Amino acid sequence: MFIVHVIKIWINRYKFTVKKSFGICYLATLAGILILTTSGAAAKDFTLDTARAAAATNDPAAEYFLAEKYADGTGVARDYSQAIQYLRQAAAQGYAPAQTGLASCYAHGTGVQQDYGAALQWYGKAAAQGDPLAQYSLGYACAHGIGTTTNFDEAVTYWQKAAAQGQVLAQYALGQFYLYGAYSGDTNHINYATAAQWLNKAATRGYLPAMGTMGYMYQFGVGVKHDWQQALRWTRPAALRGDPTAEDDLGLMYENANAGLSRDLVQAYKWFLLSSEQGDAGGKHDVIEFNLAHVLSPEQMAQAQKIAADFHPQTNINSLAQSSN
Repeated sequence: MFIVHVIKIWINRYKFTVKKSFGICYLATLAGILILTTSGAAAKDFTLDTARAAAATNDPAAEYFLAEKYADGTGVARDYSQAIQYLRQAAAQGYAPAQTGLASCYAHGTGVQQDYGAALQWYGKAAAQGDPLAQYSLGYACAHGIGTTTNFDEAVTYWQKAAAQGQVLAQYALGQFYLYGAYSGDTNHINYATAAQWLNKAATRGYLPAMGTMGYMYQFGVGVKHDWQQALRWTRPAALRGDPTAEDDLGLMYENANAGLSRDLVQAYKWFLLSSEQGDAGGKHDVIEFNLAHVLSPEQMAQAQKIAADFHPQTNINSLAQSSN
């Protein structure tokens, strides 16, 4: 059992190297270009009645307010066709949030036929006005070659503009870009210190994937000084909110008695199970390893399974559309 434990510690030290080889594909998990939501621009306080009255006078903010209500089905029956109508009216008047929303509808194929060309056109209009969500989305399109040719230089330029305004997705995208590079084997763009700066900004805003990544970086001293307490500071709240990578990392901390935690194999297995249930490769690996090595007694395994089944992630208060607020 001691030999298994030593080998496990050695493997964990090299997980970062393996993860890095996947490059920018980690960004594929972002909603990115497919978001239909406010870009964070200040909105007037409306009720449905006052918004309808204002929309009758072609008030774009009111039209956008109504578009969101019809898209969400809040206070009215969900009606994407009606939402699109209001978005078109507001977007035609140059209202940037509506332009971004309309672009997202085209990107999704929600209420309209999917059309990446039209999506990029409307994102471009909003981005030209400084809309941070539109800038982020254009960067996402450039990074993944969606409706345009792949161009990481342009992607980074858009992300930097959006991130400078506090757009959390752009901050995370930049952090991932400088952490892993643009593609497998890319070392020209990797800058761990810069990655840590952007990821810390996103993590401080409460963006869950960034929190887990910061915990990982402190755990391995990547771009930051190795610090178990900082690793735990970021990893535990991310795990409690249900981030699968953080769940696996927290399990490893319990298994190896890191970050001042007492070694607790039941807690470790609980977190491995939760991570594995969400499809995390690390979590799956650790569950299999525990099972094959018979690390736990049947009673301990049943206990871990029960507390895992009783676990409910804390409410995720993060909004993907956070901008400058």
